[in-house]
This record gives sequence, structure tokens and C-alpha cells, in this order.
Amino acid sequence: MTRSHKTKLGGAARWSGLEIGVRYVVQFGVMVVLARLIDPASFGLVAMVTVFTALGTVFVDSGTGLALIQRQNTTKDEETSTLFVNLAISVVVALVLVGAAPAIASFYGHPELVGLCVAMAAVFPLGALAVVPDALLTQRMAFRTRTRVELVSSTASGVIAIACAYAGLGPWALVAQAISSIGARTAMLYVLSGWRPSGRFDSRAARSVGSFGGYMLVAGLIDTAYNRLQTVWIGRMYSAKELGYYTLAQNTQQAPTSFIAAVLNRLGLPLLSSMRDDLAEARRILRGGMRLGLFIFAPAMATLAALATPLVRTIYGTAWSEAGTLLGILSLAAIPWPAHVLNLVALNSQGHPHLVLRVEVLKKSTGVALLALSAPFGMVAIAWSTVLTSMISCLLNAYFLGRIMNYGVRAQLEDFAGVALPAAIAGLAAWTCRQLIPVDLWAAILGCISAAASTLIVGLALGHPALPTVKQILRGTPT
Repeated sequence: MTRSHKTKLGGAARWSGLEIGVRYVVQFGVMVVLARLIDPASFGLVAMVTVFTALGTVFVDSGTGLALIQRQNTTKDEETSTLFVNLAISVVVALVLVGAAPAIASFYGHPELVGLCVAMAAVFPLGALAVVPDALLTQRMAFRTRTRVELVSSTASGVIAIACAYAGLGPWALVAQAISSIGARTAMLYVLSGWRPSGRFDSRAARSVGSFGGYMLVAGLIDTAYNRLQTVWIGRMYSAKELGYYTLAQNTQQAPTSFIAAVLNRLGLPLLSSMRDDLAEARRILRGGMRLGLFIFAPAMATLAALATPLVRTIYGTAWSEAGTLLGILSLAAIPWPAHVLNLVALNSQGHPHLVLRVEVLKKSTGVALLALSAPFGMVAIAWSTVLTSMISCLLNAYFLGRIMNYGVRAQLEDFAGVALPAAIAGLAAWTCRQLIPVDLWAAILGCISAAASTLIVGLALGHPALPTVKQILRGTPT
């Protein structure tokens, strides 16, 4: 990697981390406030609707945003054609959701879902308008601009949601948050990116982008459908209140996993895509990113698993205590998350969307089978099924990547072994604090501090290869 690449990557890493961090810190803070103002059943109702909005969003993007990033150099016609296609799809998807609203309400047995579905249909056209400028900013690694976009949109939507919750609007506060967030984000992207649809619509250009995006559309649908299947199953078999507990636990677990996934996708895809002709260098960068991600993330999620219950009671209040057990289990499933993300980023960067689709089919088929077996035994059993699914998925990801980059199961297991002891010691330190300290707040604070210190000490003792990279990133020097 040239020095210019290193300097660009270092700056991109810091700004991307800041941008995504700002977004998730604000969103998490808003969720904490809303959890104290809105009952679990309201969270459960909106979770039922988001199953369908999440699926619709995948259709709206159609994998075209990822295709634009992967191409590196796009024409005005390709960009404009992508916008028009996405916008047309978004209108169709919105009309489908509005038309299906009564059936969705009947399926769950909650008539109030009709109005919620109709309102949430607005997110599709608003999101479609953002696909192209969002992808182009990522392609250029313009993360300083993205930081401003996310700060404004997250803050504005959070203020609106909290105001609605204080007004006693219940689930409508969450709907207002979703719509205002995507609306403000789209507006800011156009204001700050400077992009406008200056090309002409060209069906050949649209098909060119869609040829890559088609695979990603199917893979995205499979992934989203599987991830939301738990919500459908719990909402159908159990009460809205129980779904609210599971949703809060899932959202809390997804705050760090979404953060790391966004950073790795944002940096990894354009960087590795630029190295398609230098496979050895791409593999070196990938392995370095894997070691760094696992060294930071595995101990963090082990700590969250150990402190889940006191953290839930401290942050959200005792009314949400039942979510603590679920959060602890789901956190274990998230330990290998950097490996999940980076394997798929590498496959996409090398132009192998068909392999991504194949591995997604295998992983999700396994997950659905385990979900079906566990669902009759309650939400705790469902959560444990995600742990087993995560382990199997890691092996499948590594196997397929090994076929094209010589970084397969054996090499990745070696890197996992390098973080096993730091993660175990961190989790044990946090768990010990939880057992010895009766006050939830202090148990959580001291547990996190002891876990972080334990990770650093064990990492230094083992001479973990990620530590020099951590120092360089903190100093702002090229890696």
C-alpha cells in the first residue's frame, strides 16, 4: 500500500468512526429516553411494522448503492439512471405496504397497525432519493461530510421523537423518529454532497449497475428476511410486550454491531475494491483489519454479555429487566461480528456477488431451521439459536473466502484463537464485578473498567498483533 493510501485510510478511519459513532451515540441516547417514556408494547407494535419496512428498503436500494461503491468510477448516466430506478421502485413498494396494511394488522391481531403501516410507507421514497449521493460520498471516502449529515439527522429526529413521546403519542413517536430521520438525512446529503441528477436515463446504464446489484438484492432480501423472521415469529406466538423486550435487547446488541459493521463496510469495500489487482496486499490488509476488529470487539461483547442485566436496569429502568437475559445471550452471538462483516466485504470487493448469495442462502437456511426448532420453547431459546447460527455462519464465511483469497477457515480460526483469552478474561472480570457489587450502576461502571484493563493487560502480555495498529490510529499516523 502506498503512503498516500495509508494517509487516506487513516483519515478515513477516524472520520468514518466519528461519523458512525455520533449517529449511534445520539440514537442510543434517544432510545434510552424513549424507553422510559414509552411502554414495551408500543415498541413491540412498531417492531411488527419495521419487519416490512426493512424488507421494502432492501428492494428500494436493490443493491445499486453497493454496486456504485464497488465500481469506483461511475458515469453521470449511471448515477441518474440508478436514482430514477430506485425512486420508481420505492413508489411501488410504498403502495404495496399501504395496500397490505389491513392484512398485516389482521395477521398480528392489532388493528392499530393499519395507520402505522400507512405512515411508515413514507420512508421508501425518502430513502430512494438518498441512495446515489450516499454511495458517492462513501466511494470518495468523504466521511467528514457524512459526519455532519448524521449529526443533524440523528439529532433532529431524536428531538422530534422525544417531543412526541412526551405528548403521549406512544408508538407514533417511534414512527415520527423513523420518518424525520430519513427525511433530514436525505436533505442533508443533497445539500452537502453537491450531487444532482445531471445525466440522462439510460436503460443500458441501469442494467449495468443492476447486473451487480441483482445478486446483492437477493442476498440482502435473504439476510433481512431472516433477521426479521424472529420478530414475526415472536409477534405471532407471543404478546406485543414480550416482543418489546426482545426488540429492546436486539436493538441494544445491534448498537455496537451496527457501528462496527458500518465502519468496516464503509472503509473496507472501497479500499479492497481498489486492490483487486493486488490480491496479496488485499489479503494482508484484510487480515490486519480482522485481527484489529476481533481484538476490540470480542472482549467488548463478552463484557456486555456479563453485564447485560445490570446495564438494562440502569439504562432503561426496572420495567425492562426481562430484556437483560436476552441481551446477555444475544451479545455472545455478536462476538465474531467483525469476521462476518469483513468476509462479506472481501467477497464483494473482489467482484464475487454470486458467492455472497450462495453463502447467504446456506447461512440463513441453517438459521431458519434452528429458529423453527427453538421458537416453541420461548424467547430465551430463540436467542440461543442465534448464538449457534452465528458460529456456523462464521465457518461458512471463512470457507468461501478461502476459495478466492487464501484466507480460509484455518487462518481465521488462528486469529480467533488470538482473542479468545482476552475476551474470556474481560468477561470474567466484568462478571466478577457484577457478583460482588450489589448496586447496578457501580457494577456496570467498574465491570466495564476492569474488563477494558484486563483486555489491555492480556493483549500486551500476549503481544497481540493488533496493538501497534491501535496505537497508530490513536496517534493519527498511517497504518
